[in-house]
Amino acid sequence: MEEHLTMPTHKCHEAKESEGQTTSGIAALSAGAAMLQSFKPLGGICEALCGLHLYPEDPKRQVIAYHYCHVIDEDRRQCLLYDSDSVDAKLIGVEYVISEKLFKSLDDNEKKYWHSHKYEVESGLLVQVSKSLVPETVVQAAELVALQALVNTYGKTIQLWPVDDQGECSSKVPTGPPQVLFSFTRDDQVNPDLLARRDQQMGISTAAKRKEREGKIQGNPVAEGADQWLKGNPWQIYDEGSHVSVKKV
Repeated sequence: MEEHLTMPTHKCHEAKESEGQTTSGIAALSAGAAMLQSFKPLGGICEALCGLHLYPEDPKRQVIAYHYCHVIDEDRRQCLLYDSDSVDAKLIGVEYVISEKLFKSLDDNEKKYWHSHKYEVESGLLVQVSKSLVPETVVQAAELVALQALVNTYGKTIQLWPVDDQGECSSKVPTGPPQVLFSFTRDDQVNPDLLARRDQQMGISTAAKRKEREGKIQGNPVAEGADQWLKGNPWQIYDEGSHVSVKKV
């Protein structure tokens, strides 16, 4: 086991000098932006999903992540991650999602940064973010198709805004180096309180989602090289003062 500097896990307190207010000038600029500027890269976003991630060196540290994804092609997606689905949500990270075929083509060193999605999908942990007025039967049908396309994929998640002990991004600004996050592979890894909070936010039941998918979505066995945090090989990025390095925990 290599020596490393541990990241602080205490609650980050919001700076008191600002209440997050928006001036009239900034509001006017934001209102006029759609008429004056181009946002073409964001136009490709066509999937909205919600799941949970964990820190591999401290699996009890977990975060709810809302994913807004652009499907580049059948082998690749790129997702912006937010801490909620509200208009003032914090952009907390990114996730790259690739097919099983593409994952297997990676070298062994690269594979250690990637996690599987099999458990997330089959367990009901990963769900679509749907509009409130869409009928539940329509949501279920669309979700089964979307999640079947994701069950055999692999993700590389970079968290940019650290979470506190309650799984909240409570600091005023993102602090510290980026962190590599992973996903879950068993029921006993998931913080039940955080999952209950997610379900309440979305008005869903993860248990019901799991039951809906039984016999309808079944992933392939997880490819060798993924989920290495489970095998005693978690990797993380550490700030050592003069430089940032990636080390085995």
